[in-house]
Formats: sequence, C-alpha cells, structure tokens
Amino acid sequence: MGPEGLVWWLALVQAAGMTAVLPILPLYAEKHGADLAFIGLMVGAFMAANLVGLPPAGWLSDRMGRRRLMAVGLIGFALASFGFLIFTDPWSFVVLRACEGLAAACFTPAALAYVADRAPEGLRGQRIAQLTMAQNVGMLMGPVFGGALVMAFDYSAPFWALALLCALGGLLVAKLPGAGRADAQERRAKTGGRDPVGIWKEVRWVPFGGLALRLLANGFAIGMYEAIWAIYFRDLGGTTWHIALSWTLFALPSIVLAGIAGRMIDRSGPARPLVLGALFSSVIVLGYGMTGRVEVLLLLGIIEGIGFAFAFPAQSAMMVQAAPEVLRGRVIGIVTAMSTIGALVGALVTPILYKIHPFWAFTTTASLLFVTALLLAASLRWDRSLRSVANLAAAKG
Repeated sequence: MGPEGLVWWLALVQAAGMTAVLPILPLYAEKHGADLAFIGLMVGAFMAANLVGLPPAGWLSDRMGRRRLMAVGLIGFALASFGFLIFTDPWSFVVLRACEGLAAACFTPAALAYVADRAPEGLRGQRIAQLTMAQNVGMLMGPVFGGALVMAFDYSAPFWALALLCALGGLLVAKLPGAGRADAQERRAKTGGRDPVGIWKEVRWVPFGGLALRLLANGFAIGMYEAIWAIYFRDLGGTTWHIALSWTLFALPSIVLAGIAGRMIDRSGPARPLVLGALFSSVIVLGYGMTGRVEVLLLLGIIEGIGFAFAFPAQSAMMVQAAPEVLRGRVIGIVTAMSTIGALVGALVTPILYKIHPFWAFTTTASLLFVTALLLAASLRWDRSLRSVANLAAAKG
C-alpha cells in the first residue's frame, strides 16, 4: 500500500468510527436526560471547537507537517470516544464533543493537504475524489456497523468501536513518508524560509469568497442533520436501523461514482460539478421537509448522495486550487472554518425551527443552499473574467 492508499485507509477508519456513533448520538444523549435544545448545544460544541481549531491546525500543518496533525486528530477522537463511556452527565457530552471538534480540525484538513501535496499534476482531482470515496466507504460501513452494535449489545458499543479504530489509525500514521517537519521546511524554503505577506496575493480571493459562502450554507445543513435527522426519523416511525441506513445510502453514490467524478474534475475543472451539485442538494433538502414517509426519505438520500459524489471532491479541488502550496493548509483551514460556523448556527437554529414544524427547518436550509450556490456561480464567473483580462494584459506586455 502506497502513502496515498494509507491516507485513504486512515480517512476510512476515521469516518467509519465517527459515523458508527453519529446516528445514535442524539438518542444516546436523550437517554441520559438531554432534551432537544441540549442536543443542539452538544452538536454546537463540536462545531465551536472545530471552528477555533481549524485556522491554527492549518498553520501547524504548513509549519510542522501533515502527519503529526493527522496523528493528533485520530488519537484525540479515540480518547474522546472513550470518555463517553466514563462520563454520562449531559454536560460532559458537551465537553467531549468539543474535544472531538478539535480532533477533526487536526485530521481532515491535514489529510486533504497531504493528498494534494503528493498528487501529480493532472491527477489531483482523481486523488481527491479517491480520498472522498474512502471517507464515504467509512460512512457506508459506520452507520450499519454502529446500528448492528446497538442492536446486538447496547448504546455503548459504537463508542468502543470509534475509540479502537481511531487509536489504531493514529498508530499507523507513523508509516506515512514525508509530510513531517523536513517536508514543511522544504515548502517554506520556496519563500526564503518565511511566509511573506506578498505570497497571500497569490490566493484567488474571488472564488475563495464564493467557496466560503458555499461552505457556510453546507455547514448549516450539516448542523441540521446532526441535530434533528435522527429525531425526524424517529418521529416518522423510523427505527435505529433506518437512521443508520439513511447515512449509508447517502454515502453509496460517492463510492460508485468516485472515478467518474475525479476524471470530470481533472478534465473540465471543478466549477461546474460544484455549482450543479450545490443546486441539486438544495432541491433534495426541500423535499425532505415535504414528505412524511421513511421510505421516501431513504430514496431522497440516495438521490442527494449522487449530487454530493460530484460536488464534494470538486469543492475540495477548488479549495486546493485557490492557494499556493506554502499556504495550502492555512487556506483549507480558513475555508473549512466557514463550514463549521454554518454548522454551529444550524445546530442551534434548526431544533427551534423543528419545534415549530419540520418543514421550516428543511426549507430554511434549502434556501441557504440555493442562494449560496448562485453566489458561488457568480464568483467563479467573475474570477474567470479577471483571469482572462490578466492573461490578455500579459500577452500584450
């Protein structure tokens, strides 16, 4: 197994362990005395800590290397998951979810930057799509695995699974070549050993802004799913198995379509699949709030997963393209932080909207996704015009 393959496997392990817990986490908290508003606070704690951790984690991955940050993230997930088995007061859940938010801030951007750093030109989209596929294989395995563990044992079993899987992954990070301090020093040498202010001028700020808005809305949707998705299924008569299956069916298209999505991104660029996927998601999310049947929710989840299979790797490729290599970790951290802000707001707001009526929680989310998809499309068109003008000026000069 090559280094990229090992990173894909680590991403799979992290996603499988995390999603084994995610579908049952609101029910686990509810079992220990948390109400719906408190569950929103618990989800929000993850998002707030993730938001605080992302910018410094991106900076550290550029300065000290990707590998160390991946190891810290995986071991952090393992310890926090084990904490859910020891501390069962609802307020301790808030602290533990905050710890997991910091762990995610360390692992995910560093893994993406590592794959982007090592990808040959012309194959970056495929490498990123393969990383996305690995994460979605984990998402496919995790909920079913977690649901089966709950049915076979009890609610504590998925937390054991997350702790063991992530601890193993943290140990395996040591097998990755490069991406350590020497690798980071080599990147800094390209700018004379420092990061001058001038290098930030190379960031493509127009698509950066469009991406930030897109991730803000996408994060709002993530916060909604984490806070109310399991509750919505239960209120419609769904079982724990249905909840786990919904996550699995959503992830399945990304596994099947990863190769097609990666080749499309490398051939024609990430802009079109990113915008079309964002618009597609807004329509499907609106549909969630207009149905009262579990079977329809599962079907819509598969359809949304098709759009996600193209939009998510395109979004990651666009983040990578927006910055020079020496700033890649920081730019990924900053843009991803916008998703965390959205998720924090979504986790706190959508339970309130849900109490009024589920329709309003889903309609608000769909509207944000639709508007920001249009703004993203406008920013990409503007960026293309600016680059055309710059190229024309350079040719005349």
